[in-house]
Amino acid sequence: MTTPGQNAPDGAWQFGDRMGQDMAGMSAADVIAMMTGQTRSDMNAAVGGWNGMVADVDDLAEQVHDVQLELGERVDLLDGVRGYCSTYLGSNWLVPGNQGKQLPFDAQLGPAKGAAPQSGGIRLLEKGLWRADAHVGFQVQSGWFTGAARAVVYLTVRVAATWETYSQREYSLVVGRAGDETAAFSHTFVVPEDDTYIVTVDMFHQNTRQYVFGGTLRSALSVNKWDFRVTNAVVAPTVPDGGTL
Repeated sequence: MTTPGQNAPDGAWQFGDRMGQDMAGMSAADVIAMMTGQTRSDMNAAVGGWNGMVADVDDLAEQVHDVQLELGERVDLLDGVRGYCSTYLGSNWLVPGNQGKQLPFDAQLGPAKGAAPQSGGIRLLEKGLWRADAHVGFQVQSGWFTGAARAVVYLTVRVAATWETYSQREYSLVVGRAGDETAAFSHTFVVPEDDTYIVTVDMFHQNTRQYVFGGTLRSALSVNKWDFRVTNAVVAPTVPDGGTL
């Protein structure tokens, strides 16, 4: 409805004065600002502030230094501990898809006892009850970079003797476009012999490639020994159906 030459009715939606005649000569940016009540510029300012905050966090992460890096020889700090070793990915990695890859946890963090880094994993120097803990960080997916919107990732903590699998635990997740993802998982097991088994983390995914973060902040593989006894060292990857409960 129009009201030429008259004042607009109460509650009518209009831009500018004189029924918009004063908008002549205004730029497109000025009109958009008037129509949106400056929300567009406010949104742009908010986005800029958020991006600046993310950049600040990224810069801070690069400056993080774990003091444990200086404690490699302080075995005395492990008095009373049966066994311990902690490692991290010494580099960031691009992992190709549709093939199994071992993640190389090749850098030691802190002192070790009863275990030692070897071949991108941790060698268990003593028999007994152990627990392995892994932490893996994944970069958010982007279509132009990987060719897909998400990646189904399978991570496996593998305990092997001469690279023949003895025991393993699988963890599955989906890496999407909402943000970076982190997987943290563990495997508890008993090994019956000294200086025979190596703990590793394997990765398999169905995307073109996936970026994995290294460093002490976003990656870790550690082992802790709980006991020296080796009773009930059972390995049963498959079991029969038990029927209906």
